[in-house]
Amino acid sequence: MDERKRQPDFICDPVPENYRRRYEERKGKYRNLAVAAVVLFIFGIEALDALLSTGWGLAEGVLGFRGWSRGTLFLWALLKGMLRSALFVLLPLYVVCKWHASLTGKAYAAKIREYEAGWFSGFFTAECLITENREGQRKCWYYSEISLVEEDGGAFRIQSGSGALTILKMYLKRDSVRSIRNHLQRYCSGVYRQEFVEEEEKISLVLSGRNTLSATGKSSQGNPQEDARAQKEIREGYLRYVRDSMPFYYMETRIWIGGICAYYLIRCAFSESRQLSLMAILGIALIIIGIPVLRQVRLLSGRRAVKARERQINAGFPSVLEIGRSGVLFRSGGEIWQPWEKIRKITEGRDCFVIGRIYLPKGNLTEEENGQVRALCQKYAGRKYSFEEERPQKMREIMRTFLPILCFAIFTAVVAIGENRLEWWNDRSAESGTWAESGQAETDTTEAERQEDTQRNAGAGDQGSREPVYVTTPDKAALHLTAEEIQIDNCYSHNEANYASRFFIDSYGTLYGASANEHGELGNGTTEPDITAKGFYRETEVARNVCHVSLGEEFMVYLTDSGVLMGTGKLPTEDSPGFTTAALELMSDVQYVKCSDYGMIVLKEDGTVWCAGRLCDRAGNVIREYSGFEQVMDHAVYADAGRRTMAVIRSDGSLWMWGDNSSQQCGVDSRVEEEFREPVQVKGNVRMVWLDRLSFSSEQEYQGYLENVSDPEDQYSYNVFWTYILLDDGQLYACGRDGTFVEVTVIEE
Repeated sequence: MDERKRQPDFICDPVPENYRRRYEERKGKYRNLAVAAVVLFIFGIEALDALLSTGWGLAEGVLGFRGWSRGTLFLWALLKGMLRSALFVLLPLYVVCKWHASLTGKAYAAKIREYEAGWFSGFFTAECLITENREGQRKCWYYSEISLVEEDGGAFRIQSGSGALTILKMYLKRDSVRSIRNHLQRYCSGVYRQEFVEEEEKISLVLSGRNTLSATGKSSQGNPQEDARAQKEIREGYLRYVRDSMPFYYMETRIWIGGICAYYLIRCAFSESRQLSLMAILGIALIIIGIPVLRQVRLLSGRRAVKARERQINAGFPSVLEIGRSGVLFRSGGEIWQPWEKIRKITEGRDCFVIGRIYLPKGNLTEEENGQVRALCQKYAGRKYSFEEERPQKMREIMRTFLPILCFAIFTAVVAIGENRLEWWNDRSAESGTWAESGQAETDTTEAERQEDTQRNAGAGDQGSREPVYVTTPDKAALHLTAEEIQIDNCYSHNEANYASRFFIDSYGTLYGASANEHGELGNGTTEPDITAKGFYRETEVARNVCHVSLGEEFMVYLTDSGVLMGTGKLPTEDSPGFTTAALELMSDVQYVKCSDYGMIVLKEDGTVWCAGRLCDRAGNVIREYSGFEQVMDHAVYADAGRRTMAVIRSDGSLWMWGDNSSQQCGVDSRVEEEFREPVQVKGNVRMVWLDRLSFSSEQEYQGYLENVSDPEDQYSYNVFWTYILLDDGQLYACGRDGTFVEVTVIEE
């Protein structure tokens, strides 16, 4: 009994090393380092976000603690960001990792238990061989009852009166093989039959040519059908090995790193930046598509390798494998030489050996050759040699692998959507009025309803969520920012220019134009330009007693001192189809007019607003088209038009806008709506609005100003934002570049 308690002489362990390794290392070798890296990464992101927010005033606007120092605001923003990340990133990711580790542990524990059913250890005593399984059940094989012991390249086979025992060598270590051989030769020498003699130094095997050759070099001619069947089995075995060696398996380390990457990709996909969002969506799509694509690429590579090998066989190139003290050499048209110190791993499966980069099917070898390959690899490779096995993953196993990651991705997406909606509702509640449906029906609202809207919109001047952005202008006084009420004659433009024309009014009320006159903009009865000897357009008198001028892409309109609206060129009205090369009266009793690219907006003396032409987006698609002059609103005190948008300020101070909103120039988040066909209320308590530029006249009135700006996007100049508004409290806001209604401070250049 004491002898039986010693260490076993051999252990027959059929559990594949890869399954055992995955079970034991399911947390990952560098899991703690990965967790620390994720936490530090999140801390860095939140610190950067807090730094930017306090540096640009976001924290002050959002938190509302204007009495705090910037350092205190930074710490508060950092604390809030880290708390949010802990609740919505680290904690869910920790749960996902533990969940995934639990699923992985249970799956591989079940596989290990399945293989352990064939596990047993052995003890040699003076009377018998004792075998013991995992449950502690023992069986004695008395030498006196053993009738036959056979050793071949694959196993030891023992026949006894009490049964048969097979000990497969692929489950044994090299020392165990030698121990079994020595003990059986000692105690069962009379019945021991050894059909396998282990080579001590090296072997050289001719594996295949047109016919299969044995280790002795003798040809074993077979019929063609049998050869084809054998080659097919080898080919399918290799492709099966390639496919099954790519399991969907992740340790906790990979889950932490992959989870944080997935989190920020999903967050970026829901960001306000369209470019960043598209890039993130593209990245997610590439990852989702890339996993099966990479598997297919590897399978395709395997198929190409099989076809190349078959071509070499058909060409008569034999495959020669040499295993010796210095390493492994494989020749088959080319050479693969691998010294033992360069080989990272040698594995044996049920159907093949994988020696570094060499795949060696067992079906291409005899039992003795398999034994020689195993013996020499165990001898020279030592611990690098292991028994492994890959099974094809079933769909439920794959889904179980991805289920925790998928749940985390869905949770992150839901949180991102919820935060975006909350931010949108906060913005909407902070804004004056609503941007909901309006239009012509609003003209029928009662005065009491308008007063109700005004009261509801009170305090809208606090909309800005950033510190003031400084906007430079060469003539701040011309904006009349400090006037309690801006008069309409202060809004008249005395200078308008586009790529082909310039019209200006001198101090005597005379309108002059210099134009290519392609559409008859000069009103001189022709469409021919008047060019000087130096190649410039000549400044030509167009009309007198003019107080205001506006210019579209293909036409020009001006307002006389008596309130008559005149126009020339390709006017966007039904009354003037085609080109009008002479000034045409369009409307009387007009206070103000402004042109978009292909339309115009007119404010009449009675406060009604009329539109003609069409509004188009940046791509030229029509957003809204009017049939002649159509009334769109009433009770208006001011109307303005940009290239692709229009705006109206009503008597109650509400601001209404419509047209292209792709850059948030209508004061509404472009994720909510990218264009408005009808006027929508976007602000209250508004005194003045400017579209496309913070000025009443074209920038060519300020000649030389833009020469100092290499790129208008490089600094906040007066023509960078799309929309500027002045509230009753004297505060100026802008939208269309960094969000909706960013606080602006004007300084003179």
